[in-house]
Amino acid sequence: MLILFAAIVSSLVLSIEIHAQETTIELVAVGDILLDRGVARRIGREGVGRVFAGVKEEIAAADVAFGNLENPLASRCRRAAKKISFQARPAHADALAGAGFDLVSLANNHTLDCGKSGLLETIDHLKARGLRWAGAGPTPAAAEAPAVLTVNGIKIAFVVFTDVEPLVGPGRGAWAGVARASAPALSRAVAAARESADVVVVSLHWGVEYASRPSARQRELAQAAVEAGADLVLGHHTHTLQGLEAFAPGRTRRALVAYSLGNFVFDSPPSLGRRVVESVILRCRFGKDGLISAEVLPVVLDKYLPRPAAPAEASAILSRLAELSAELGTNLTGTGRVRLVGD
Repeated sequence: MLILFAAIVSSLVLSIEIHAQETTIELVAVGDILLDRGVARRIGREGVGRVFAGVKEEIAAADVAFGNLENPLASRCRRAAKKISFQARPAHADALAGAGFDLVSLANNHTLDCGKSGLLETIDHLKARGLRWAGAGPTPAAAEAPAVLTVNGIKIAFVVFTDVEPLVGPGRGAWAGVARASAPALSRAVAAARESADVVVVSLHWGVEYASRPSARQRELAQAAVEAGADLVLGHHTHTLQGLEAFAPGRTRRALVAYSLGNFVFDSPPSLGRRVVESVILRCRFGKDGLISAEVLPVVLDKYLPRPAAPAEASAILSRLAELSAELGTNLTGTGRVRLVGD
């Protein structure tokens, strides 16, 4: 399977080549990860190691691996009074650690599904496995604080917010301990991180579920993040792939926005069609001066779990992503290269 994956990547890669730098780090990012419901049933039958088995090599090989954790990890849970709420077993965090993930977003509309106590327990279980998190915490200040990692001498800061409210009851919501997105708050957080970090990555839970194109609100927040100094913006929540947009703001650095990386581990209803099972791993390389390259590795969810896309599947995914990206003004050549302003 690894050989097949490598062949697909080499022939169908969608890449952004910017400039060579000596010291670099590799980041891989994925979309929504659910370890409850149908996924939990598969874990019960096949074991926690099965969740990322099909893509583990790509995740573990990166210097930094990131995803959006779409559920609390709680042993006890008074479930939120909402239409859909999640609760994964604490032991299911072993899937993340075993696959090589380093950091997850907790800023999403399900992070308070087991209340504030469930959020704090989730943090404890992540910490016990050596995993980092951002976007939520015991206080609003902790929720908005970036997670900072230093790898190969490069300091990378993750600024994580949600634009989707974590409802906890009919007609009322609570943001306590969850970073709430707004253009001013995002700009302040990114600018502060920019002062001390070599690379700034922003994660945003946003958009309209099952939409293939970003909303005006997503474009607004993306612009705020990029103008404040973000090198990369990672989107999730829509459960579908959305296009990539490359920026060359009025500075020497380039920026890339992935409006939605789609589902990565999820049991969305099959009736929604291919759009909820087509996914990617976004792989980026950074130096101290910013983004060097980025590429997407096509993935398909097979009974909720990710595997490398077969050649025909990969071609279809990349073709669709290229079309969606072109609508955002990001032009891809026949080989998948993105020509950025200044190249």
